[in-house]
Amino acid sequence: MTREGLLTRRSLLKGTAATGAALALGAAVALNQEEPALADSEGGEVAIAHEQYGFLVDVSNCVGCENCVAACRKENALPDSYADRRWILEEEDGKGKTRRLSHSCMHCENPSCMAVCPAGAITKDNAGSVIVNKDRCIGCKYCYQACPFGVPSYNDDGMDKCDTCRGSGVAAGDTPHCVRACKFGALKYGPVSKIKEVPGVQPVDAPGHPSYYLKFPISYAVSAHK
Repeated sequence: MTREGLLTRRSLLKGTAATGAALALGAAVALNQEEPALADSEGGEVAIAHEQYGFLVDVSNCVGCENCVAACRKENALPDSYADRRWILEEEDGKGKTRRLSHSCMHCENPSCMAVCPAGAITKDNAGSVIVNKDRCIGCKYCYQACPFGVPSYNDDGMDKCDTCRGSGVAAGDTPHCVRACKFGALKYGPVSKIKEVPGVQPVDAPGHPSYYLKFPISYAVSAHK
């Protein structure tokens, strides 16, 4: 089962304008600087206790191949009846070009879904991943209503979404299978403190402070502020 949508759906790119014109004008210089090391397809690192980890999507590198989507389904053994935990979003940039990005649960620092769950089925681990205990989920769908991006999906086992591959044996802070599957450097994973140091990175501005950051081609960054 697939999931589709636009980059602008549920205000995914709401935070781009808030970064200011200075970011766009300085991107040409900043992108040539050395980036902090983040986990990619070569492997990961174990999280320091209680450090928030998150995803970085380099929009200029995402080709929409869906390797991340396939790896997520395969490695997490998702039944055909389950919706994708990760999917590719697409949007036209207004100049005849399509930009793409890999999208899933954003593992917010202060998850709205966790705050409204009456059963206490949603928690965060020591790497900041938002985890669902399906044995406690009562299927009320309050978490779906609270999520700014409509991420939670439902099946006979309860709510389902990305858990950064905890259920398939990936340790907290190690590289999720979707990131390992990306061959183009479009998807990375690591401590939010390091992601924020990447030149040209832009946060997703939404309730709960999503641990999900975007890096655009210079042309997109400039046009976003005109």
